[in-house]
Amino acid sequence: MDKISEITRRDIVDIIKSGFSVELDEEEYDSSSGEYITERTVIMPYSGRLNTLGFLSRLYNLKELPSHDSRYRTAYDDISCHLRWGDYEEECWFFEDERFNLRPGDGDETLLRFMCEMLHPAVRNEKAPWKQYLQKFNSLLRVDGYELYPAQHISGRDVYGAREYVEPDRPLLPENLFSKRYKDLIDYGHGQSVDNISNHVDYKAKKHICSVMTDFAEPILYRPNRYDNWTETTDALNVAVNRLNEFMDIPVIDLRGAMFSPCPASELLANYFTPFIFDVVEFQYDELSVGEKGPFQEAINAVFQKDNLSFRLTDRGLVEQLAQHEVLSPEIIMLSEQIKEPGLKELFDLAVENHMQPNLQAHKDAVEKLWDVLERLKTYYTDLDKKKSIEKIIQSMSNGQDAYESLFNAEFKALTDIGNHFRIRHHETNRVDITDVRYYDYFFNRCLSLIALAIQYLQ
Repeated sequence: MDKISEITRRDIVDIIKSGFSVELDEEEYDSSSGEYITERTVIMPYSGRLNTLGFLSRLYNLKELPSHDSRYRTAYDDISCHLRWGDYEEECWFFEDERFNLRPGDGDETLLRFMCEMLHPAVRNEKAPWKQYLQKFNSLLRVDGYELYPAQHISGRDVYGAREYVEPDRPLLPENLFSKRYKDLIDYGHGQSVDNISNHVDYKAKKHICSVMTDFAEPILYRPNRYDNWTETTDALNVAVNRLNEFMDIPVIDLRGAMFSPCPASELLANYFTPFIFDVVEFQYDELSVGEKGPFQEAINAVFQKDNLSFRLTDRGLVEQLAQHEVLSPEIIMLSEQIKEPGLKELFDLAVENHMQPNLQAHKDAVEKLWDVLERLKTYYTDLDKKKSIEKIIQSMSNGQDAYESLFNAEFKALTDIGNHFRIRHHETNRVDITDVRYYDYFFNRCLSLIALAIQYLQ
């Protein structure tokens, strides 16, 4: 796709090459110029902790790309030599090299992958201003319909991918609260509470989350009686707790005793049921002023990351679960463009869209739609019957190798059996219920792996 405009592409390349300016909240003294400044340049090496060759090797198979130097067979040897002798006049010479698909007219995919790789935990220097680069990239990309987002979570750090950007709608609360979205995975009010979505969040991590919540107890003025001008002061955290209690019809969280307790309010709050704490986070985000929402979101996500929790507070103010080991990648999403059959493409796009939503029902729908993709894929070649169509797909995938033909045959059969045995496409009483959202993610990723491979071999 070529959605990134020439202007945006030029701005992004300039930022990668030379950084960008940010305005300072207050004047700062610059020792090098001996003057007070109101803005400064933020710059970060694109290759992070790696050298140029190491960085490019993460994006390209340099030993397969051709050489521009007749003395060498591969781009790897060619580039190694020229880097060693300092032959490149510009540090970012690869933006003009046709081998790397980074020039105007080369499409968006490679440039998006380049930016994501700059922000990868294995590349970026955590002390570098990579978060400012992320914000700057997104401010440019969203105008043209893309954004970089945390697609995976590895070793407590976000791995970014690219996706199409849709202006977030403000979620309707309380109908979309965390405990409502994941209601099939939690149970409360019937004896021992059950939590199959956030039960791994321990007390220490909850204290960190609740500490952020108390830090952002932004004062709020309100009028108890709309018929006079008398105002009273409360704060965003108390309003959030009150809204949750009103919705539940019982006080599931009670902070009134905090004023008489020697313990900080954050420690008292951390004792409550984790899904309710996440509900309060969402209500509190909703109550905060525009200027406080961003810092609150960043602080909550910093705790999630530091404590290695697979959750994220989104731009919509919802706490969503992140996939720890995710097959879905920007490259697989873009495979949609290779699907020529409109019905198959529509089902594939719908499955991917649902899987990326932060609620259980969407993940259920994603698995069902993906199995619909699998069934429709089997009849891709309309001039053949279903059996012959599958055989042709598998023959293309296996490249004439018997071992792989047997493997793919077995996988198609196994996935068909899963779709028939579990409550995915059929809902008769003898189907096996799927009781854990992680099982949905397993089914989705397993099925997606086969489909994504098959799509690449369709004729």
